[in-house]
Amino acid sequence: MERRKLLITGCGRSGTMYASAVWRSQGLDISHENPTPPNGQMGRDGIASWYMAVSDLDPPFGPSASEYEFDFVIHQVRHPLKVIASVAQFVLRDALSRDYIERNAPETRLSERERQMPAHDQLILQASRYWFYWNLLASEKSRLTIKVEELAASLEELSAMLNAGYIPGVAETVSTNTHGRYLYINEPYWTVDWSDIALLDPGLCNRIRELAEGYGY
Repeated sequence: MERRKLLITGCGRSGTMYASAVWRSQGLDISHENPTPPNGQMGRDGIASWYMAVSDLDPPFGPSASEYEFDFVIHQVRHPLKVIASVAQFVLRDALSRDYIERNAPETRLSERERQMPAHDQLILQASRYWFYWNLLASEKSRLTIKVEELAASLEELSAMLNAGYIPGVAETVSTNTHGRYLYINEPYWTVDWSDIALLDPGLCNRIRELAEGYGY
């Protein structure tokens, strides 16, 4: 087991690429699971990776959490409606990532009946389940939970917890549009409302809203 300072994890599409850029702005070598160089491998100080919410031996991208220990693990969250829309349109269309999710969070799998629904509805339903169950997994291994929307404002306090240096005013210059979806999606971004989820699974919708409220949304 190798040891690193920091792991940022949570759901995919919750701003892990942005978080890696923010922490690099503070002088920490925090990589991202995205396979595009210089990412895809462990940084000297750690990594931001949604795949590492679990200790699966064979993640589609980036290293396995089973190979590392971390001084500090942050569970990063983003508003569920934004994550669910993006996961449905992007992440779940990648067969490797979808299989990874299903084997580590079997509650996300669709039933045979659900697989008869329109493709768009299937993706929204599975993405909704993913947001709920994957955040539970990530929170189990984390020291604290932070909203990505508040990362820059919380950085001084987080740096103190990590015994890391803090450079004021730099994180605010990192673009909040630092993400990878535009590289792969050449269609209008999907949007999802609470009513869309409630039509598919009202009980799940309520559980997501309750969990999101606990995170401060």
